[in-house]
Amino acid sequence: MKTKKRFTTRVLVACGLLASISIVLTRVFSYTIPLAGLPALRIGFGDIPVIISGILFGPIAGGLTGGVSDTLGFMLNPMGGPYIPGLTITAILRGVIPGLIYWLIQSKNIKFNFHIANIAFSILLTIGILFVFMSQDAELPKMLMMLYCVIALAFIMLPVVLGRIIKTEDSLYSFDKILFVVTVAYFILSLGLNTFFLAITYEKGFLAFLPGRILAGFVIIPLHSIMIFVLSRWFKYIKIS
Repeated sequence: MKTKKRFTTRVLVACGLLASISIVLTRVFSYTIPLAGLPALRIGFGDIPVIISGILFGPIAGGLTGGVSDTLGFMLNPMGGPYIPGLTITAILRGVIPGLIYWLIQSKNIKFNFHIANIAFSILLTIGILFVFMSQDAELPKMLMMLYCVIALAFIMLPVVLGRIIKTEDSLYSFDKILFVVTVAYFILSLGLNTFFLAITYEKGFLAFLPGRILAGFVIIPLHSIMIFVLSRWFKYIKIS
């Protein structure tokens, strides 16, 4: 069954409201962590309204929400950093990617095991964190390595455990699907394109920024997924069919 996303006044108002919320969350209630001595990692919840916009209204509306929130947000509060056009592109894609994934889920009736995909992504991120540890010059204590193994195993099992525990009446917004959307966007944009654009802007190596962003993903991915899932119970009140 195909779904049609129409740019009605209600859709535009909803996108504008989500963009405004994203600006406030990003420019006021976020924290920037320096990587390689530069302000290269922002921790906050500003991506959540953009992702929600893509999920509810499609890739074009999601991209519009992301682009407006990033451009207008920088004009209101640059947060001490230069304007990077590449980051505006990734902000647009932050809404486009969830919109495309949900368009495929709804219109193509695809058969896909999101639990397995989420586990695969968790394993990749865990391997990436192991790479971060091994890239350090100092030898890690055995106790720290054992603690890492326990945390890594828990992180890998997290998609399955939460997917079984957290239930929803609407299978369209089940936790496994939302986790998949957030994870795919994080891998492509935060670990990939954003790191690339920052490396070019600040003339640093790609690997100078990547380790910190991998570690951040360990927290950001499950946290954002859980928050979007919790908010999904109100999607029916703002969704335009």
